[in-house]
Amino acid sequence: MAEDISFIVSDRSFEKFGMALILGTTGDAMDIKMNFFFTFWGLHLLRRKFKPKAAGMFTGMKGMAAMMFRKKLAKFGMEDPWGMIKEAVENGNVKLYPCQMTMDLMGIKREEMWDFVEDPIGAAGFLEMSANAKIVSM
Repeated sequence: MAEDISFIVSDRSFEKFGMALILGTTGDAMDIKMNFFFTFWGLHLLRRKFKPKAAGMFTGMKGMAAMMFRKKLAKFGMEDPWGMIKEAVENGNVKLYPCQMTMDLMGIKREEMWDFVEDPIGAAGFLEMSANAKIVSM
């Protein structure tokens, strides 16, 4: 099949979360090994209590737009997006890596993240693991 694919997720918007969800679950279904490296603001997507909002909208409307999109996802059988990502991780094709330096800079603790997230790695570790992969920035 295809080469491994590594993604850099550096934005915390609902759109980026949706992209990671769809690419991760599709790659899992196609048996493609995928690594997602969450850095800077994208790191927040791995926090259990974080609720992504839509980008580029009036602040008061961002949460509503994300809620409406979640309802549309539910119509396609995607009622639990994080459950879908967890399943892809458990299948072994998708790995979610938080950036250690960003965690240190922002004071984010490992305990705040989903239990299916890998141990934090640095940029050098990500580049090393991605040496033979295609890299996509999101």
